[in-house]
Amino acid sequence: MLTTKKKICLIGDQSVGKSSLLSLLQGREISKERSPTVGLEVEDSVLNGKNCSIWDLGGQKRFKFMWQDFLRGAGLAVIVCDSTEKNVEKTKEIYDRFERSLGTKIIAIANKQDLPGALTAQEVQKKLGGLKTYGMSAIRPELQQRMKEILEYEISTY
Repeated sequence: MLTTKKKICLIGDQSVGKSSLLSLLQGREISKERSPTVGLEVEDSVLNGKNCSIWDLGGQKRFKFMWQDFLRGAGLAVIVCDSTEKNVEKTKEIYDRFERSLGTKIIAIANKQDLPGALTAQEVQKKLGGLKTYGMSAIRPELQQRMKEILEYEISTY
């Protein structure tokens, strides 16, 4: 019997915390050193007892042309922002660019909620035109279960 893995893509501008969110989900220590994702990182995870493939898409400008191809076949696209006014505007552009063409469920993660002046998840959601948005802080290991629950809930409804 062939079972297909559910595919989840983390997408967003560089330095918003996509790789840190993946490390949090996988229970790894979050590195203080930041090294940008080159192109794409793919890791397997188990959510709701099902095998999932989580794709962490590099956010640098030079990789954005590949996003459309990487997103193909995803059951869930998670747009990550760093909860700053400037980045939320860029995130809205990403959402507007892909929302119709993806044919997949899209949610947002308002990361870096621990930083002073961060917009709340509700503020980010409003600025993203009502896109379902969850607040998160990828550097807080105690939020691992919360991150897992968010993804498990969202993949169970597609």
